Amino acid sequence: MALHSPPNPMNMARDSNNKKKSTSSKDTTSVMVVRITRGISVRLPRFITLPLIILLCSIAATVLLFPYHSTVRTFDLPKLGEVAKETIISPVTFDILKSKTELEAERREAMNQVLLVLNYRDDVRERVQRKFLDLRAAILTLNEGETPDSAKAPLRSTLKKELSDNTIRALLKRPYLLDDALFQAEQALEAGISSVTLVQSEQALSELRDQYNSSFDGYLVYDKDYVTVVRDSQEITVKVSDIPSKPIVLDNIVRTLRVERMFDQEALNSLYEILDAYIIPNLAIDGEETARRRRQASREILPIKGKVIKDTEIVRKHQEVTPDILQKLTSLHAALQKHDQGNGRAGRILSANVGEVLLVVIPLIFLGFFIRGYHPELMKKPKHLTALASIIVLQLALIRLGLLIVPKLFEGSREMTSVVPEYLIPTAVAAMLITLLFDTQLSVITTVVISIFFGVVLSFSHPLFMFSLFGGIAAAFAGRGIRYRWDFFRAMVPISLAYFLFVTIWHLISFKFVWLEIVQNLGLSLINVIATTILAMMFVTVFENVFGIVTDMTLVELSDMNHPLLKKLSIEAAGTYNHSVLVANLAESAAERINANSLLARVASYYHDIGKMAKPHYFIENQKADKNVHNKLNPSMSALIISSHVKEGLELGKRHKLPPAIQSAIEQHHGTSTVSFFFEKALEQDPHKQIQEKDFCYPGPRPQTKENAIIMLADSVEAASRSLAASSPKLLRELVKKIIHDKFASSQLDECDLTFQDLDRIIHGFMPVLEGIFHTRIEYPNKK
Repeated sequence: MALHSPPNPMNMARDSNNKKKSTSSKDTTSVMVVRITRGISVRLPRFITLPLIILLCSIAATVLLFPYHSTVRTFDLPKLGEVAKETIISPVTFDILKSKTELEAERREAMNQVLLVLNYRDDVRERVQRKFLDLRAAILTLNEGETPDSAKAPLRSTLKKELSDNTIRALLKRPYLLDDALFQAEQALEAGISSVTLVQSEQALSELRDQYNSSFDGYLVYDKDYVTVVRDSQEITVKVSDIPSKPIVLDNIVRTLRVERMFDQEALNSLYEILDAYIIPNLAIDGEETARRRRQASREILPIKGKVIKDTEIVRKHQEVTPDILQKLTSLHAALQKHDQGNGRAGRILSANVGEVLLVVIPLIFLGFFIRGYHPELMKKPKHLTALASIIVLQLALIRLGLLIVPKLFEGSREMTSVVPEYLIPTAVAAMLITLLFDTQLSVITTVVISIFFGVVLSFSHPLFMFSLFGGIAAAFAGRGIRYRWDFFRAMVPISLAYFLFVTIWHLISFKFVWLEIVQNLGLSLINVIATTILAMMFVTVFENVFGIVTDMTLVELSDMNHPLLKKLSIEAAGTYNHSVLVANLAESAAERINANSLLARVASYYHDIGKMAKPHYFIENQKADKNVHNKLNPSMSALIISSHVKEGLELGKRHKLPPAIQSAIEQHHGTSTVSFFFEKALEQDPHKQIQEKDFCYPGPRPQTKENAIIMLADSVEAASRSLAASSPKLLRELVKKIIHDKFASSQLDECDLTFQDLDRIIHGFMPVLEGIFHTRIEYPNKK
């Protein structure tokens, strides 16, 4: 096995696997589909790369560290009646704005001038005509002598629902009343009948009620003389008095017929009842259109009432501020703010101080080169890059917030005139978070970058640059030992010592060795340490959940053998449980040899086979010596059951909210390898049948990380070592080499970052554990 040979692993794998080339390409396609469908549901786009992260981080850092300050001259607005303290000349041409009161009054007036909109409904006239024709037909039918009473009864019953018996009898005696009623109704509808009574006041309504002896329940107080009527898309302006409501129309018709036709009171009463029952108002108020027109009228009122040209004197020093002058000054103030926040703001920020911008960008570029050179694995993980950038931006936001708030806490304090308020700013939060989520080396470099930013914003004229550097580096190394939640408080000690050391040194070199000042500044530093620790405890959980990064704290918690999944595994699948513990020992030892995450390798190994709990007795380690359920199954079914433990385990992991790193180990620990025992068995049972190897493969994907690849190898080594009749170190070493070579040749290691040197070290990592498992014992003599 040529583990140290220089050829490309991908080429070697393909050369050594020529027999399976035809099926390999198909398998690869199926694996890719599985990877897409089974991946983490929340993924960042592929275009999120290191250069983009640096660019976005630079923009955020620039905005946070150097918020834009206006270059246009501003002034304090005086109050009405005050004497101006200075002469103010307009530096720009601006519009004089109306006061809020003026603008609201004008807009109310404009809205009030909008006429009420009524829609003329042409369909109403046809409906009324149809109702009258139906009534006439009913009256004619009732008057016909040939119509049987059985047919008249329903008609009479229907009419009684709308008309009284007196009116029906009057119509039967004088059918011509219907012609008069229809004629009057058509004339009234042509002119228009309003659905509500429009009155200019409550008093006018009272007068109408007295005049027409009607309640006028549907009324609207409308103080204008005209309305807008929309008919056939045409608008006409009509007097309110020309569009009466239904009660007025009925009363006017009765008055007209009394004079022109000289009807008696009985006929007039009948006509009134008929018209009241059959006339429908055809002018309806369009509230929505009226409101729209009022809003439009309000918008058309401009907030401007004049203009002031640039270099015009607005107020002279010692001059009284009149309402007109105050309005001009208010307008100028608004114009300057608008000018300050207008287009080109980003350009003014950059042009204001290019050096400051470069001092932000250059350190981030160096950080990018460091990541590319020493942490290339991050280049493949957009989520991790985004998490790192988010931590930097979070730290800068805390610095900006601190610079805004902290100095104000000590304004006017005579007792603490010599303290440095900025010592309260928690500048080491990022250092602790990056150590917990990534590693100490990256944390130290990022701390240097953030400290440079801190120095830039203070023009390096303040001890805070070194204060941030001391505390950040201490936090980076202190965070390395945090594996339990209470370790945060233990980490406070080295950070506090670093701050105390710096404060003391700074007072010594600045010739200000006054005990009271030192104690005060040390007190602020201690508060800083407490705040840093609390913030780190809060945000580490947020970053773990949002970006799917697992910390040592979470891994230690998951390594507890009393975890529900592990407890259940030890009871329901004891053989698998013992196998997982041995795999964990192997994986941890190998991971330590290649500087991978040994804790992750150990904990992920505990959970890698939890899917076997679904059908524990189908796996050899959980079976009794004389019983094997697979003897009754065909090989393809056995292979399906065996491979399904990956899917079952992944579902269990998601249900119990295991971290993505653990879930990926469950999903990838067999890669796309073949369930070889049952594949060979299928070939033996039916050598003439076309057996597809892909039907006997695990779904994958192949291992994507060093830790997952180590777990795959440890899993295979532990299982295979159980089949050895003899277990000498030489045989164990040859077995390990063979398994690693087979995995390598079948392309299972192509997608992780293992090198030939790593594979050799993994062998050396496995051997001590295997030798410990299979060590020999002396034979104790039997007692006689």
